[in-house]
Amino acid sequence: MTGAVNVPKEHKDRVLARRWMEPRGDAVLRDLPIALLQALRFWGGLAVALAVKWPLVANESGLLVLWLRDGGFRLLLVPFLLLVTAPLVTVAYILIIRPPTQGRLGERLRGPLTAAGAFLGHLVLAVGGGATAVWLGIAFFDEQPVLTVVAITVCIYGVARGIAFLCFAVPQVSRHMFRTVEIHQALPALITVALAWELALQDVFFPLTRWAGDPVLLPLGGAVATTLIAGIELWRLYVRHGMRFRLLTARPANR
Repeated sequence: MTGAVNVPKEHKDRVLARRWMEPRGDAVLRDLPIALLQALRFWGGLAVALAVKWPLVANESGLLVLWLRDGGFRLLLVPFLLLVTAPLVTVAYILIIRPPTQGRLGERLRGPLTAAGAFLGHLVLAVGGGATAVWLGIAFFDEQPVLTVVAITVCIYGVARGIAFLCFAVPQVSRHMFRTVEIHQALPALITVALAWELALQDVFFPLTRWAGDPVLLPLGGAVATTLIAGIELWRLYVRHGMRFRLLTARPANR
């Protein structure tokens, strides 16, 4: 008789991320080129945004830290910008689509609202838990060291859970942008483009570092790359699947 095989239990945060962040099955097109473009437009744009400044630091070891700091700040800024950009782009889309289709939006908004709420909640859990742990340590450790350590441990646990969920959720967010694909297939691409230009304009007008010999248009490389990739994705959605931006199509059949 064959012995029982121990199957490792799936990580609970991975399960939650899949439940809340993955779009409905009938909203995801079975189109390999589009899937590749969706994976490339977000991470490819960020990679280009970092790579365009590499020649400025390649021969200057002292500038490498500044380059890493710029990249780290940009990555930390992305979740907060996304939580603002995604609703704004979605609202703008809803305002300009053809009036006869607006009545079918209610059921499509449930998924994006759930995904955005779950992401925001775990982001607050991670950031708020860390800040609370620091505050407790500074304010109460001398008076109540035992209780403070217990409270800090609980906060750290919350931080760990929040970060774990966000790590599992990021791949889905980068591709489907809080399940806005359930509203229209073009929305994730449009949100990514808006995000890329926000990061680029931040780098142009509010840079962390003034790079010597840095052309004004250099930081725009990532945004331009993201826009081109998203443009190809939108073109294929129209040519291959007949999807128009201002027309809220029926739920797409997987094909």
